[in-house]
Amino acid sequence: MPNSTRGASPVPPAKDERNETVRRHADTVWRIALSRTRKEEAAEEVFQEVFMRLFEKERTFDSDEHCKAWLIRTTLICCKRYFAATFKNTTLTLEEVGDLASVPEEEHGLFAALLKLPAKYRIPIQLYYIEQIPAETCAEILELRPGSFRSRLSRGKEMLRELLKGDGIDV
Repeated sequence: MPNSTRGASPVPPAKDERNETVRRHADTVWRIALSRTRKEEAAEEVFQEVFMRLFEKERTFDSDEHCKAWLIRTTLICCKRYFAATFKNTTLTLEEVGDLASVPEEEHGLFAALLKLPAKYRIPIQLYYIEQIPAETCAEILELRPGSFRSRLSRGKEMLRELLKGDGIDV
């Protein structure tokens, strides 16, 4: 029986709809969070924060692509906030800084080389090539002009090519 009470809050999306949204977009949010934070624990925090934000308010999207773009943008924002909070609460002794420098490099390969790129170039490559989002949409998500996005993509590819050549991988 429909609820005819005035001023009643809107019905939140059904649990099945929420599960389906998470199922469709979980990999994208996870990969971006892991790529930005480079730590599984931090990526988990960001992942949870993004989906909590999605479901804490009644949100409507024009399409699935609109929802995906919102999730990507929110993931990037949550990563920035994670770093800001971490930076604020982190102090290291000189001995700890020396220990960090001696940590062995991640295993070699394309993903390891991609992680070495600055975020400015890594994220466009990830969105365009890995997530297969159209360039115009990527530019909107990153709040860039399309030409700026394509420039970052091109420079990032060149930097990645050089990193892979340096690791002895032919490209």
